[in-house]
Amino acid sequence: MIKPRLGSFEQMRRRAWRRLPRGLFDYIDGGVGREAALRALRARLDAVTIEPRVLRSNGNREIGCSLLGSEYRFPLVIAPTAMAGLVQHDGEIILARAAGRLGIPFCLSTQSITSIGALRAAVPEVDIWMQIYLWEDRSLSQGLLERARAAGVKVLILTVDTPYGARKPWNDRSGFGMPFRLSARSLTDLAMRPGWLARSMLPTLLKGGLPSLENYPEGLRPRLLGEPPDPRVMLRRDLGWEDVAWMRKSWDGPILLKGVLSIADAKRAMQEGLEGLIVSSHGARNFDAAPAPIDCLPGIALAVGKQMTILADSGLQSGLDLLRFRARGAEAGMTGRLPLWALASGGEAAVTTALENLRQDYIEALDFAGIS
Repeated sequence: MIKPRLGSFEQMRRRAWRRLPRGLFDYIDGGVGREAALRALRARLDAVTIEPRVLRSNGNREIGCSLLGSEYRFPLVIAPTAMAGLVQHDGEIILARAAGRLGIPFCLSTQSITSIGALRAAVPEVDIWMQIYLWEDRSLSQGLLERARAAGVKVLILTVDTPYGARKPWNDRSGFGMPFRLSARSLTDLAMRPGWLARSMLPTLLKGGLPSLENYPEGLRPRLLGEPPDPRVMLRRDLGWEDVAWMRKSWDGPILLKGVLSIADAKRAMQEGLEGLIVSSHGARNFDAAPAPIDCLPGIALAVGKQMTILADSGLQSGLDLLRFRARGAEAGMTGRLPLWALASGGEAAVTTALENLRQDYIEALDFAGIS
């Protein structure tokens, strides 16, 4: 396989902008409100400096890590991203295969186009984590947990910072969502991307119909075209600590709480018996006054010590960003937009190359920082 030439995160983003429908690109790319929190992600990461140590060369550097009882080649996880299967046909499977090649975990979103069972059948060798949004009908969520268990999922990630989807004007204008809103504007947007229609939509249509959220219960799956979601599978509006306790009783493996930015919430999660946290602002997609996770990490790491596994995401674009997160207290980082831009830029080969580049960038950052 010839590896495509990939540049920086921003170059992949620009390539994705040329290849994806504008509505889909904006759904992945945008923040919320005036996008102050989104701008802060980059600014606050760039502001983190690391005092380098010299005369500490290490030609046999080992960057493997242990997370929640499993060994990985380096401290990165592909973050859960909704509807990655719309970026390219079988997008979630492609991302998981790339994770397997790099020896890192892949986390599947509740709102994926590929079901957890189908993903496991396609990539039996990969460590799959599963992100969970609890639905209004918790008994239906119980069914999803059982399907995850049957698929050999090792780790559950409960996202707790999203009581409902934040309003985004660009999504309203483009009509992007589940269901997709047809209009002259949205149809023109699709027609201007014939390559995307051929790569993503046509194979899905030939395979069995319109894309839908396949982890949802049969008969209640939101589809690209159709009725609004059934109220029973809307995001749980009154999500509370009692739901976390229910999850703890329902799942006997590791659980990470995703969306924690507060020391008080981190301590409460530790009291509930959870194994870890993901310090995250949801990619600055929910709350425009949210602090950058890089600024919250040191206090949370100090508060929970070694009693919990701490990961971090939101804004990670390079190996140097990964080192910044680790220097502030995270054991590993998660990246979401980067693999999606690579997927849009050049499919499976591009995703693998982008992750390999990030790994090499991380090694170089360690070398120049003099970290042994």
